[in-house]
Amino acid sequence: MRGQAQDRLMNKLAATRHKAEAKRAAAEAKRNRQATKTEQQAEYIRRTGRIPSSFSYCSWCS
Repeated sequence: MRGQAQDRLMNKLAATRHKAEAKRAAAEAKRNRQATKTEQQAEYIRRTGRIPSSFSYCSWCS
């Protein structure tokens, strides 16, 4: 009985680790996509010298 409980606990921990790893990978992918988008926007601003209309700027935030 104790062995079965130990097995269930190990399976549960493995599943939790797997979920956490998947969430970390998704977060890293999102961070990379956002960094690429920001890099492209910065390059556009440097190249043209103007801010795109889709760029949201908060004047009172700075």
